[in-house]
Formats: sequence, structure tokens, C-alpha cells
Amino acid sequence: MADNLKDIAWQAACAVKGYDASRIRQDACGAWIAYADFNKHESMFGWEIDHIYPTFKLRQLGVPERLWNNPLNIRAFHWKNNYSKGASYPMYTSAVIGYGDTNMEQQNVFWISDPLQDSLRGLFKIKE
Repeated sequence: MADNLKDIAWQAACAVKGYDASRIRQDACGAWIAYADFNKHESMFGWEIDHIYPTFKLRQLGVPERLWNNPLNIRAFHWKNNYSKGASYPMYTSAVIGYGDTNMEQQNVFWISDPLQDSLRGLFKIKE
């Protein structure tokens, strides 16, 4: 299941023209990530699986754990961005963005799109 989840998250990341999408992509903040660097925190291109709607909040809301890993709620995220995001939702701050063909540390504020928020509320049956 873990490898399947990894691949689902990878497919949710942005493919970039001119790069092999099976090896290199960008996360939602534009940070470059490398498939081979999954869970490698020492790598400039390391990434993790992010739960868009944080599991901490889902637990608090009583959402069944079996729903947390729904493909709609996961994505590949640079590990520094995942750490920076933490349990923030729907607004969060990045730590790393893409710059040319590398990454640089920079904080930017991002917002989960309204349509995705609506879909996640529907999936988790959350009334906000």
C-alpha cells in the first residue's frame, strides 16, 4: 500500500515539459522533487507524501482514518514544504520554491483552491 500511495502522490505532482515525469516533477509550491529522493531529507529534491487536509485536523473532526489517504487528499510535497505546512489548512506557507532548474529557500503563502476545498469537504463530510 505504501508504494501505491507513493505513486499516487507522485502522479499528483506537476509534470514539467522537457523533464522525464517518471523522475522529476514539481510540487504545488513549484519546488523541484525527484522520485528517487522519496523520504530523503538530506536531498535538495527530497519529498514526502502530504495530506492536503491535515490528518491532525481530520482526527479532531472524527473523520474515519480509512478516508485520510484518498487520492484526492494526497500529493507529493518537498519535505521542507511539508514541514513548513504542518497542520495548516487551507492557507499554508512554503519553505522552498523552484528557481530555474534548482530549489531555493523562500517563504510564500499558498491557498488550497476553493474547488478542491469543496471536494475535500464532500469527501470527508465536513460541514464548515
